[in-house]
Amino acid sequence: MRKSKRVLFKPKVYGFNPYADQVPAIKQIMEETAQESEAPVLRMLIDEALWARRRKAAGIQSAQQSTLLKELEGSLQTIQELLLKLIRQSENSFRVECVNLELLQEALAEARAGRIGLWENVAGPALREQGKTPEEIASLFATQTKEGQDFAYGLAEGIGDEMLAEEAAARKAEVDQAQPKPLLLEDDLVVDSSELDFH
Repeated sequence: MRKSKRVLFKPKVYGFNPYADQVPAIKQIMEETAQESEAPVLRMLIDEALWARRRKAAGIQSAQQSTLLKELEGSLQTIQELLLKLIRQSENSFRVECVNLELLQEALAEARAGRIGLWENVAGPALREQGKTPEEIASLFATQTKEGQDFAYGLAEGIGDEMLAEEAAARKAEVDQAQPKPLLLEDDLVVDSSELDFH
């Protein structure tokens, strides 16, 4: 057996009585390695035991890391599935919006065609009989169109403002509920301000 370059720590000596079944095993190792003293064999056995213990501890850590990796993979899989569902839902919503837009465009086109037809076939001849010039009839048509647009845009803006106000009120209510109620001192006692009647 070759000599180790490791330094011996002479101030510390471990003295112990081996088990009966350990003595023949130590003697056999001494014969196999041509050692005359038990000390080098015992040091070698301690090294092997410590090394095996470190490997075992590392194996446990690897198992824990493996478990964490599996949990992480499961979480990532769940997130991926949710994202795919969201993408499918957004694609479906986009298709529905496209159909709605096409229907709205058709409705607007029909409404405009009907209005122009009404003006050309009913209102226009009646206004000409009243002595209105083609320019005056066109101006009246443009004025009514502008009034209709202003009404529609104003209505949409009003609905939007109402929705924003409702959202702001809901957010304010959530913030008010989340904030703790202040405590007041009354005759050296702490009192919840919500329990006080100021009326």
